[in-house]
Amino acid sequence: MELYYRDLISEEASLEKLVDDLMLVVQGANDFAEAAGAHLPYSRQQEIQTRLQRLKEGCQRIRNQAVSTARATDKLLRRYPYSAFGFAFACGLLLATLRRRKRRIP
Repeated sequence: MELYYRDLISEEASLEKLVDDLMLVVQGANDFAEAAGAHLPYSRQQEIQTRLQRLKEGCQRIRNQAVSTARATDKLLRRYPYSAFGFAFACGLLLATLRRRKRRIP
């Protein structure tokens, strides 16, 4: 038996959108560096380009890791739906108990 929850997370709150927004910031930084880099020495321009390239690669790794983690989580939830819900319920109960205990301590 498989359970499907299509609209569990809104499209606007996705991690992929966050990574896409981060890539836009990197692209803007790249454009800014190109515009401002005309007045810098060649070694500084190369350093800026190298750092921006590393930042782009880091964003791509984050995106790939997020996608693979989401797929693995989806696969696990589809394979063991009741165990996953039971585990989530137990974790919530434990956290609520700890939080309540923490509030009682003066």
